[in-house]
Amino acid sequence: MNFYIDGLFYKGAGIGRYYESLLKGLAKKGMKIYTCVPVEFKKDFEIDFKQYSKNILPIYVNYKKFSVKGFWKQGKILKKLEKEVSVFHFPHINLPIYAPENFVVTIHDLCPFTEFWDRSYLKRKVFEWYFKRTIKKAKKIITISKSSKEEITNIYPAYGAKIIVIYRFVDEKFLINKDYHNKERLIKDDYILFIGNRKKHKNLSRLILAFDQVKNIFPNVKLVIAGQRDKAEDEVDLLRERLNLKEKIIEVISPDDEEIINLYKYAKAFIFPSLYEGFGLPPLEAMAIGTPVLASDIPVLKEICGDAAYFFNPYDIEDMAKAICKVVTDESLRRSLIERGKERVKFFDSESAIDQHVQLYKELSRN
Repeated sequence: MNFYIDGLFYKGAGIGRYYESLLKGLAKKGMKIYTCVPVEFKKDFEIDFKQYSKNILPIYVNYKKFSVKGFWKQGKILKKLEKEVSVFHFPHINLPIYAPENFVVTIHDLCPFTEFWDRSYLKRKVFEWYFKRTIKKAKKIITISKSSKEEITNIYPAYGAKIIVIYRFVDEKFLINKDYHNKERLIKDDYILFIGNRKKHKNLSRLILAFDQVKNIFPNVKLVIAGQRDKAEDEVDLLRERLNLKEKIIEVISPDDEEIINLYKYAKAFIFPSLYEGFGLPPLEAMAIGTPVLASDIPVLKEICGDAAYFFNPYDIEDMAKAICKVVTDESLRRSLIERGKERVKFFDSESAIDQHVQLYKELSRN
């Protein structure tokens, strides 16, 4: 049996990492997989997947995700592949104009249906149409948390029976004691770490305001904000300047995995103040490396982190500031969070997640 996993999100932050981990996991199982990848990333792809070259068959394309050109061209490619491929898997809702008969889609979150998606009315309506078209045609819908499944079912109850939950898992590079776990620290100061994008739902404005409240209590502790940025200047920059925190907040733009591991490893604590998530992988990565985690007390993060994080109200700046103080100063709590974190990560096992995908593909192949 041959399979197809769409790779147009390769090198993207969240979905891109999901795609890479899934592709490698399936290749290790000996599965033969076709995948469309943007030609601009050909060299990176060949390096990243060199050891799996017998099982992974890349098709390099000169169009990008969500492009009109791509919707037409990819449809033609997939139509030809239907003779070779048993099941198609789209890690996002980027279904081309021509939809294969037998496909599964992964829905990571429903952020575009929330107040946090700052797009025009027209773009929202186009997305809603596209989303419904994809889940209607899909044979199965994978989602990455029970919270996300509940959200989808609440909006589209007719498709609830199609949905299965397969949790994300921590990539082995965060678990194996590779050389770069022992590299010299990137940032010499003590620091509290945030990793993620800078979109509205990440709640960085309140994080900065909370940090401003504790900066004098911990004069030698910095706040590190690491991840991609969408704009030349955003509210993080404006707040940083208005509160005179330029020397206190360190930015690391688009860090690679080696740098991310280094940042986790040497952080006093990792903080995840999100107002909305579909899963929330960074807290688990921090736990895997042995860093105490603070997280928003939203349902999905409670589902994922269990008892291994110190929770706070993400809308309450004072509560967030108190949580930071507690985790930075209470050594007994820090040790407890670190130990519970290491145990919690074991629940999100890569072998189990990959096996669930394989089982689903085989089930769809028989139908």
